[in-house]
Amino acid sequence: MRRLSALCLACLLAALPGAARSADLKVGVLDVQGLFQNYEGYAEALKIFNKDLEAWQAQKKQMLDELLAARENFSVQRLMMTPETQQERQAEIAQMEGELYQFEQEKFGPEGEAARRNMELSEPIYEKIRQAVKQIAEEDGYDLVFDVNGVLVYWRPEISLDARVAAVINAKG
Repeated sequence: MRRLSALCLACLLAALPGAARSADLKVGVLDVQGLFQNYEGYAEALKIFNKDLEAWQAQKKQMLDELLAARENFSVQRLMMTPETQQERQAEIAQMEGELYQFEQEKFGPEGEAARRNMELSEPIYEKIRQAVKQIAEEDGYDLVFDVNGVLVYWRPEISLDARVAAVINAKG
């Protein structure tokens, strides 16, 4: 499906009339995700990421086990505790719950350490792919290169409309 949509996009671009003389456009398509996963450094990056992930999961499990044990102990011993001791234990349990929640957010939240680590390990691979695409596109004279998902990954700078659009925008104020 993805390949079909990229192919359709490439055919559409080739068929479009226009200032860029689309009939003369040389368009390429590639599968960035497939290249990423087949890159020889991907397995090592994935291994490092999974090792970090396992360590964080183990730490989370330990915190959760301690919390569950504290809750269980409180439940069993509650009737033998003074009201003051009950309040202290409940405060300790609430603190453990807060620490567990904070840990989960710091490690697994949207901007957590796992997401940052994934980006840190992935970005060099994506950069190599971008450089290889640029090199091949320049060597072979491609004007546009799309990912199979239809995302533009390279364009020849000479076909950019940025300067003309900026001039029109600035002229209109």
